[in-house]
Amino acid sequence: MHRPDAPSVARTGAGLGTGGPPGSALEPEHLQLAFDALPVLISYIDGDQRYSAVNRAYERWFGEERGALVGRHVREVLGDAAYAVVAPRIAAALAGAPQDFESRLVYRVGGARYVRVQYIPRLGPTGEVRGFFTVVSDITEQKRAEEARRLLADAAALLDPVLDRDAIYRNIADLAVASVADWCAVHTLDPDGAIRLQVIAHADPAKAEIAARLVQRSKIPPEPWTPLHEVLHGGLGRLLSDISGDLLVGPTPEAEHLAVARALHHRSAVMVPIRGEEHVLAALTLASAESGRTYDAADLAFADELSQRVGLAVQRMRLYDMARDAEAEARRRFLAEQEARRAAERAANRMAGLQHLTAALADALTSDAVAEVAVDQGIAAAGAYGGALLVADGDTLECLKAAGYGPDVLDRYRRIPVAADLPVTEAMRTGAPVWLRSRKESAARYPAFAAGELTPTTASLCCLPLIVQDRPIGVLGLSFPEPRAFDQEEQEFLLAISRQCAQAIERARLHEERAAIIERERRVALENARLYREAYEADRGKDEFIAMLSHELRNPLAPITTGLELLHMNMSERGDRDDSQILATIERQVKTIVRLVDDLLDVSRITRGKIELKRERLDIGSAVSAALDSVRPLLQQRGHELRVSVEPGVFVHGDRVRVEQIVVNLLNNAIKYTNPGGRVSLTCKASGGEAWLEVRDTGVGISAELLPRVFEPFMQARRTLDRAQGGLGIGLTLVKRLTELHGGRVRAMSDGPGEGTAISVWLPLAAASAEPGAPAPLSAEAFAGARALRVLLVDDNVDAADGLRRILQLHGHTVAMAHDGPAALEAARASKPDLILLDIGLPGMDGYEVVRLLRAEPEPKRAYIAAVSGYGQDQDRRRSREAGFDAHLTKPVVAEQLLDLVAKAARQA
Repeated sequence: MHRPDAPSVARTGAGLGTGGPPGSALEPEHLQLAFDALPVLISYIDGDQRYSAVNRAYERWFGEERGALVGRHVREVLGDAAYAVVAPRIAAALAGAPQDFESRLVYRVGGARYVRVQYIPRLGPTGEVRGFFTVVSDITEQKRAEEARRLLADAAALLDPVLDRDAIYRNIADLAVASVADWCAVHTLDPDGAIRLQVIAHADPAKAEIAARLVQRSKIPPEPWTPLHEVLHGGLGRLLSDISGDLLVGPTPEAEHLAVARALHHRSAVMVPIRGEEHVLAALTLASAESGRTYDAADLAFADELSQRVGLAVQRMRLYDMARDAEAEARRRFLAEQEARRAAERAANRMAGLQHLTAALADALTSDAVAEVAVDQGIAAAGAYGGALLVADGDTLECLKAAGYGPDVLDRYRRIPVAADLPVTEAMRTGAPVWLRSRKESAARYPAFAAGELTPTTASLCCLPLIVQDRPIGVLGLSFPEPRAFDQEEQEFLLAISRQCAQAIERARLHEERAAIIERERRVALENARLYREAYEADRGKDEFIAMLSHELRNPLAPITTGLELLHMNMSERGDRDDSQILATIERQVKTIVRLVDDLLDVSRITRGKIELKRERLDIGSAVSAALDSVRPLLQQRGHELRVSVEPGVFVHGDRVRVEQIVVNLLNNAIKYTNPGGRVSLTCKASGGEAWLEVRDTGVGISAELLPRVFEPFMQARRTLDRAQGGLGIGLTLVKRLTELHGGRVRAMSDGPGEGTAISVWLPLAAASAEPGAPAPLSAEAFAGARALRVLLVDDNVDAADGLRRILQLHGHTVAMAHDGPAALEAARASKPDLILLDIGLPGMDGYEVVRLLRAEPEPKRAYIAAVSGYGQDQDRRRSREAGFDAHLTKPVVAEQLLDLVAKAARQA
């Protein structure tokens, strides 16, 4: 296959030794052997760019016998891609210029290689170029090592400032495809075990759209298991010398996805885990495609080192985020503490101003005097520059006092029609405050007023209606020189000022209108009657009133109850029998009041659906026994004969407290409406799948017209006008509603006035599998040995707080007292109490706000804090728990409850 004018390598080599004596130069066959032993490519190419001679290395590179390569054109042997790179160099060599260069060539066989190429022209006798020798060395490993070092250095610089995980993955993928891979991907593991493709980058821009589609649609299911699953689940890096698209991305039912994956022409890949501190964060894949590169163990080691740097960058990002979050949290806490301190100062200043205003208004006995105080001190307390107080006079508003405005303004506003389109008249008409935060807002809502009557010095203003009995009687207007937000805290403060002014104006009017008291009282009575009718028709409004009334009645009962318990303690020491009897009488009457308050509250709760039964498998006989113990003093006082017949083992599935309440109310009703010396009988037995309980008396009886309405609320007042029996007329209402809550029914029977009454209750019998009741709460005696505590009492009711203080001190505890929110905060910081008893309904700053501020401070945070309130419904307890209270006591608080709470606090202190 050799051309005659193309010497072989051996022949050319022999020519190097011509002219010497025999044996002084290598023989051609020796030179050929030497060239064949070299790993580099050595050949001779003639002027037509055809191989005339090649060494054996060509066989290893191109996989063909070297005889088959001789005579073939360079383009045919190397391939089009490689020839396109070397063609200009070949032309230069054939022109007589030696060539020495390095390049990355993609061969027809064997794929891409980094090579060093030398072309040495061969000249003829006359200097013409006949061809050239080639020496080609494979420097791929050297170049890849250099690329790896350079990539790692570039990665360190590129990842150092990046503080976003996705940006880290994108940056490393872009960097990898620029040097060591045709494409690079980062996969993560979803919670369901599926693999999600997060980032993909491709060296060929034409593939970018395909890669983007793969990112959007790619999600590899947990099964079947692939090398990618293994790496993401904590395995070592994987070297995949020969792969297909299906192997790398996993099977998926989407035909379009498979087509996209195959279009990337995967050839070889390495997969390594990107590890965090505790688990694998992602998998980094470097893959070859068009380049034909085959990865080896060195590439796997390089990829592993690269992934370690990525992992360190992610951890550094996480540490930075933690530091940044910590700094932000510290700043937030600092700002919150600052704001809380400023809010406390504002609240204290406003409270002081409001108290000063209230005291001054109390001394003002005329409308003019009230107006003088309200405007002058209201301006100062609110931080305004001007203000006016106007009162209603028929269809107009009359200005009683103004300050801070010019004479022309005072003349215009001395009398204003209520129908005028002004902020002050709107507040009067609607009974709602008007807040104008800026001149722009004033112009938008009241264009004419802003254009012609708004003073130049006024930037914001508010008009506060003076409300008495839900009726506006005037308006307090305040003007401010700067725009104002009127946040909720400031609105509540300004409305408190207006309420004080309204009460003072109304009080002054009553004082000035003594001559019209009779007519006024008649009108008030008619208004009250109308309100009562409306409240009776609007049942929800009535129940809310009852709940509020019960709460308000609890407040005076708290100090009375506490005082009685203190007297009991003192009496037990002195042993004075007469005083003990008097005290027992008072205590009995107070318990009656407490029971009435509880009944009122229970009626309200049941009507609004706010009561929840705590059911258990209950022997009704035990409930009857407890009820008899409760009514026995009243029974003895009235001198009645009691007959009881209770069948043993009658069980119902009910609330023990509520069933006892049913029996107590039935007995109380029978005892009250039976003349002294009468007879009351109680019968209880199982009958027809129900527990039947009947209370019968020999009392006053019920008329036929009243009998159908006996279970309606407040019917007692219609039974008797002298109210000799006492009560509110809601006992039987509670009996009926509690019975119905248990799935039972009631019936009242009477033969008429003077013939006595029988009331029957039927409750469903309990199944044998009913759950047992909850264990009884621990009593104070269980904690008699509790250590002495530092206690802080916070209550604006001085009498109630003083009574609780005495009980606590009698049991050896140290007690500090405060009567408003700011004072409570100061006392808590000063005394560092173990237990704080905190009234919710404090003036100015309520107990919810106080407990939130206490929980935000480091020292009081460890205290046991109990809410003390007249409100004791489930939503009230839930709200106090959410605000940060550890416990909730309902007024009046008895000594046993108090000591139980102290014991609990002692265990946690």
